[in-house]
Formats: sequence, structure tokens, C-alpha cells
Amino acid sequence: IYQDLSSFGPGVLPQITALSVLVGVLALAGVACQTLALRGVTHRFTAGTPTRFELGRYHLPLAGLAWLVIGFILVLPACALLATSLVPSFGVPLGWQTMTASNYAEVLVHQASTVRAFRNSILFAGGAALILAAGVIPVTAVLERLGRRWQRFLGGIVDLPYAVPGVVLAIACILLFLRPLPLIGSLYATASIIVIAYMMRFFTLALKPVATAVGQISRDLDEAAAVSGAGALRRLMTITAPLAAPAAVAGGLLVFMSAFNELTVSALLWSSGNETLGVVLFSLEEAGLGTQAAAIAVSTIAVVVVLLLVLDRFGQRLPAGVLPWR
Repeated sequence: IYQDLSSFGPGVLPQITALSVLVGVLALAGVACQTLALRGVTHRFTAGTPTRFELGRYHLPLAGLAWLVIGFILVLPACALLATSLVPSFGVPLGWQTMTASNYAEVLVHQASTVRAFRNSILFAGGAALILAAGVIPVTAVLERLGRRWQRFLGGIVDLPYAVPGVVLAIACILLFLRPLPLIGSLYATASIIVIAYMMRFFTLALKPVATAVGQISRDLDEAAAVSGAGALRRLMTITAPLAAPAAVAGGLLVFMSAFNELTVSALLWSSGNETLGVVLFSLEEAGLGTQAAAIAVSTIAVVVVLLLVLDRFGQRLPAGVLPWR
């Protein structure tokens, strides 16, 4: 798809569309297999404490194995990025004499586009995550009351923007939001089109955790509230929303983490002043400035860690369970 897009030939859009339909069919086939496997199975609870599994004598070996896996998939790549960001260029061994912070000074101070990209990525990804986290609970509550066929059908539609290549979704957004639009004219080359594209692409990431949480809520609670005279909105605010809030926060965090460094959608939708981190990082790598790209990557990791620490600190003032890890 990328090769066809790069060719800019007259048949590029039909080819991309055909390939995207094939990818979408494969994704829908996977959803169909999952639906068939879980057909007729329900998991609901009213209250209780999750079961704790005692590992016994296997506790230390399994803990060591878990830390080994974490080291390979998380610590070693982060160390490689850090080492690359502290040398003046590729191939220079890291040492006290070669260690430099010039890459960080360049991307965080001297390059205005990089500073702007950090701000834009936080705003775009955070905006999409907040909107989806707030709106997905009532949407899921409505879906829960539909029949299984409608749930499967709508679930496949929601999965499709995430399954197709990001460049295809970006082209669809460009064609959808070009002039003329009522009242606003056009959203092309604006920040709004990027936020909307993020919401379309990552909606399934916010929906799945909440759908699972809402599906586990006993219908006896809703029926008892309805018999007591509580309306649909009151039942949503007092039963569904509190029980699904941790899943909504988890889905919002997943959306933020996915959109913060997103590239394939942003690559076609960004404009001057609306650069994102993924676009700037890719541009630096393509220009042969890999050490500066590594500095951006390390800074991105630091931003994510700081945000998680702030959320954890703020979570002390929130009810238990609002944040997934508290």
C-alpha cells in the first residue's frame, strides 16, 4: 500500500482501496471467529474479590522469568535508545569523553518544530483519549441492550478503522473533510482532522475494555433500580458508569499511549504548525539524524512515565478503582 501510494499513479486509490478491503475482510474474519468461539458464553458478577493464585515454590523462578522478559522487551531497548541519544553520531562508542547532551538541546530547545510536536501530540492524543473515555460508557450501555447480531455487526465496523492501514484512514479523512462542509467549510490541514482521525482509529481500544466491564455487570442491579423508579440516565450514572469507570480510564490510557507516537495517520494529515512527534521523529530518521531521533524517543518515554506518576499521585484523592492500578 505504501509503494502504491508513493507511485502517485492514476490507479493508486483503487489499488489502495482494494488492498484495504482485503485487510478489513481478514480483520472481520478474526472478529467472526472470536464471536463464534464465545457464542452463548456470558461472564457476569455482582460483587466479590478476585481469586489469588498461589505460586508456592515456583514463585521465585517465575518472578525471575518475568523480569527477564521485561528486561528484553523494555529495559534493553530503552538503554539502546539512551546510549544512542548521548553520542554525537552513529558509530561513536559511548564513553565519558564522547558523551554529550547536544542532541537533547537541539530537539528540545533549538528546534521549534520539535517543541511544537511535543505540545501537539499531548493535546491531540490527550483530547482523543478524554473524549473517547467519557463517551464510550453510554455508547457501550446502548450496545449492551441491542441484540447479539447487532453487537457483532457494529463491533466489526468499529474494528475496521483499526485494522486497515493508517494511510488509508488518512486518505478517507481527507476526502471526507474536504470542502464544502456545512458551516465550517473544511477541516483539512487543521488540528481537528488529526484528533478526529485518532478517535476513529483507536475507538476500538477504548470500547473493548468498557464493553467487557459492562458485559460483566449483573442485570439484576439495573432491573432493581428500574423497579425502584430510576430512569435510564440515573441508572447509567449510578450503576453502569461507576462500575465501568476503571475500564474507561484503562481504555483512555491505551488510546493516549497509542496516539502519542502515532505516525501512519499523521503522516498524511499533518500541516505546518500541527506536526506530531511521530512525524518529526520519522523525518529526523529519514534525514540521517538518528541520534536526534533517539533523543526524541527517550524524551517521549520520560513524558509518558511522568504522566503516569502524576496520575498515580492524583489517584490518591480518587475513589478506589478509578485508576486501573490502584
